Amino acid sequence: LTLKSASDSERVFEGRSDAYINLLEPISDGKDEKTSVSTSPILASLLTLTPPPVRSLVANISSNSDLEYIPMRDLFTDPSVSFAYERGWRQGFAAAGFPGADKEFDLAKEYFAPVIDKKRSSGENNVVVDMSCATGLFTRRFTTSGEYDRVIACDYSDSMLTEARRRIRADSDIASSNTQLDLVRCDVAKIPFMSDSIDAFHAGAAMHCWPEIEESLKEIHRVLVPGGRYFASTFLGTYFQNVANLEKTSNGGSDVEPSMQAFQYFPTVEGLRDLLLNAGFDDDKVDVEVIGAACVIIRCEK
Repeated sequence: LTLKSASDSERVFEGRSDAYINLLEPISDGKDEKTSVSTSPILASLLTLTPPPVRSLVANISSNSDLEYIPMRDLFTDPSVSFAYERGWRQGFAAAGFPGADKEFDLAKEYFAPVIDKKRSSGENNVVVDMSCATGLFTRRFTTSGEYDRVIACDYSDSMLTEARRRIRADSDIASSNTQLDLVRCDVAKIPFMSDSIDAFHAGAAMHCWPEIEESLKEIHRVLVPGGRYFASTFLGTYFQNVANLEKTSNGGSDVEPSMQAFQYFPTVEGLRDLLLNAGFDDDKVDVEVIGAACVIIRCEK
């Protein structure tokens, strides 16, 4: 299928309903922009293992001088990471205190219940977004729960969405579900949805991988309906302390430029609350909870 931007007729996007819709890279827009390293899986794999001072150099000497490499984002464009994600990678988050996918899904579903019930009682369809859906770990749970009329699973990574679709096809419960399920490639800092259009917004173990964190949270607030809810899990920065120290050592003792960090290092709960408040959420409708050593659970209502 082919889609044309309502605001700019020169921006044309394409996708397949049995794969995903690419709303990140238009097939035609009349503009020259930097190309993400995600278009080169081999280079993405190489840069994942490259020390901070060398990352920009390796990207810049590539065949494409306009190549853009952002570690916290482009790590997950590596097909080997997509392959490993549900084969031990995500399960390893238990060391930080993550409760496991089933329990985390139950927490999200419980938090979303009031807004979903309100929509259902008024006879309106409800929509939930699973942002940075990766391989569809939570997407599949949302879709088979019977609670949601439409699930939109989004990710920046082509390889993650490809693996998500493969797993969706293999799930017989999804095949018999009445829930409409769409996979969309997009950037969380530029969400391609109308304002006040999403009832519930989920981001599991994702915020620490968003380079433009302030813009991303503002976008989430924008697309939520009044009374809509945001549920997320992420890491406190203390969990990545060894990684941050290694980056600094590799950079001659100097702090690494934020765009070259492996992850967002959220130092405190208070700092996370400030990000959410600056995004537009009201103080009395923001809850930030730490469970275990470094797992953060976020609940916000617009």
